[in-house]
Amino acid sequence: MASRTQVPDFFSPEWVSQILKACGAAHKGGLVKKEVSNVILIAFSGSVNGNAFSHEDTKYGVCEIKANNDYFGSMENGVEWKEPRKSALVHRGALHQFLRIWTSCNLQQEVEAALRLGKTVLFTGHSIGGAIATLATLAILEKQPKCTSVFGITFGFPLIGDEVLARAVRRQGWANQFYHVVSKSDIFARILFAPCISVSEPLQTLLPYWTSTMQQMDDCSTDIAMKEPLPANLDINKFFKTVLQHGSTVVSYTSATNMDPTNKVIAALKPALKLNPFRPFGIYVFYSEKGAVWVENYEAVLPILYYTLAAAAQDQDQGLKDSITEHTEYHRLFPAAIRNMVKLEELSNLALSQQAAASSSHNAIEIQLHALGLGIQNPQARLALRAAGEVEKQMNENVKALYDELGKFELPQGPPGRDGKPSDGGLMTELKIYRKHYLENGCGCYDGFKWQKLEKDFKANTKRLKLASIWDRVLEMVENHKLPDDFQCREEWIRAGTEYRLLVEPLDIANYYRLGKNEDSGAYLTSARPRRYTMLQKWLQDRQVKNSQGREVLYPEVTQDSCFWAYVEDMIWSMKSASNAHDVKAQCDDFQWRVRQMIDLNDLCREEVAKEGSSFVKWWNLLSAEERAVSPLSFVFSGAPQANTSGEASMPFL
Repeated sequence: MASRTQVPDFFSPEWVSQILKACGAAHKGGLVKKEVSNVILIAFSGSVNGNAFSHEDTKYGVCEIKANNDYFGSMENGVEWKEPRKSALVHRGALHQFLRIWTSCNLQQEVEAALRLGKTVLFTGHSIGGAIATLATLAILEKQPKCTSVFGITFGFPLIGDEVLARAVRRQGWANQFYHVVSKSDIFARILFAPCISVSEPLQTLLPYWTSTMQQMDDCSTDIAMKEPLPANLDINKFFKTVLQHGSTVVSYTSATNMDPTNKVIAALKPALKLNPFRPFGIYVFYSEKGAVWVENYEAVLPILYYTLAAAAQDQDQGLKDSITEHTEYHRLFPAAIRNMVKLEELSNLALSQQAAASSSHNAIEIQLHALGLGIQNPQARLALRAAGEVEKQMNENVKALYDELGKFELPQGPPGRDGKPSDGGLMTELKIYRKHYLENGCGCYDGFKWQKLEKDFKANTKRLKLASIWDRVLEMVENHKLPDDFQCREEWIRAGTEYRLLVEPLDIANYYRLGKNEDSGAYLTSARPRRYTMLQKWLQDRQVKNSQGREVLYPEVTQDSCFWAYVEDMIWSMKSASNAHDVKAQCDDFQWRVRQMIDLNDLCREEVAKEGSSFVKWWNLLSAEERAVSPLSFVFSGAPQANTSGEASMPFL
């Protein structure tokens, strides 16, 4: 399997040493900024006291990422039809530290200026400094969503926010701009497994110890291990077990979900378990004294965090000490470890037996997994990693199946059969031919479909229903996370969804009003618009926001507002049935200005709207001659609208 992400140049031993030196300097003197070979390196201090780190007002010390700031507008869930949009949650201590720095200097302006000059920007930090670096990277990406030259690199603090944040980052396509380095047994890298109240006491002791140790280092020497004695009043065993126990709960649940994603019993347990909310995003590098493992499958991250820490417990004495000291030894061990770095891929095929591992072609990976405590001797860990691989594999298969189906939408018509008629093409191809027929003959596609007089109208309705089923299934898969989080941001699916919406939603509207459903259920827009159209429209709007574009016309030959005919129908109904003439006039004026704006923007298919006998012409004929004369639409006619012999206005040009 080909590598999906190329290892960037700044993951060379030389670059990593430079980055870690900057992190060490930040521990001593605060924010560090330096430029190396056209790269701006910005390191945040990881020094923080226990009270600033642990906020016990919530169980896991989280708050909304948008709390008291406007830097993270897109960090929210993307399934608004399922529930109201909610903001992502992040670690409160990290957010407060970030805001304190970000609002007290002109760092954001400096970074934006550097990016305009074509420079690369690396935000980095050790310990909680890494969390601040992550938030700084997000803040810049929010301002410049298409920027590919800003990165965040963390050491010893791999989690910062909840699943909403993780999905939002992946949905925006930013995941490969975040890198998290984690030592095999570093307990602080797993500290967010546990509730604040469970670890606040040991952190009051450990945070000053870690800060003091980092500040005493001589220019981050990579040669000598620190011999600073551990705090005497620290109950390491109790602290270790607390973190491990809570990690076990969340990993057991996520692994069970991955192994049986449709199990309703497992899903029902989630509220009762009150799991910690922190979830991974980005690329993770786990290392030991033997080397490092590069992990892109985010489903594998929590199991690796847990099982590598659990492996340290097998060496009761040294393993527990290592879990404390490794947090301050990234500078000493990691530059050498990445010389033997492998990519962890094809997890769905991970060997589960000694025999399979021995015959595996991935011997280098097996060596590194064994060094991390994830070898064949740890079957639970291997099963969890296999399950993570199956999730990724199934998502990729789902995408492939949908791409195959998408290709069938546009199949051309086949050669003529025995009856002399060409065989059917793809569903969208056939509907385009159907629409073209009504543009060239009759009153336009909308009204032709609404009348349902011809066999081709019946066939078009069948195709409409088939396409609705397909797109409902696509959106259900997005909602249930059976597709990659960035699926709805992919250009080909945005285009396919937009074309489908513009071509087919008018047929849905025609069918709704043909059956008189508005008389019982109300207007289409307020009572009956299917969520598939709402979400497909949102996909396009989100893409335009990300690309800093205004309105975008993808298919200029079609009316750009797929709800146009619903406005027409509602206007006709109001004029025929309303008792309050003043209200109707205000509604009619609003509608006319809406149409006028569409004409000015070339958003209206004038060829279809102006067809004699169309619903739009019927609405126009409901206006009095005086109303037509002063209408904002009168300017589009060749002269003032003239009544024909029947007293109705003709529309020679629109």
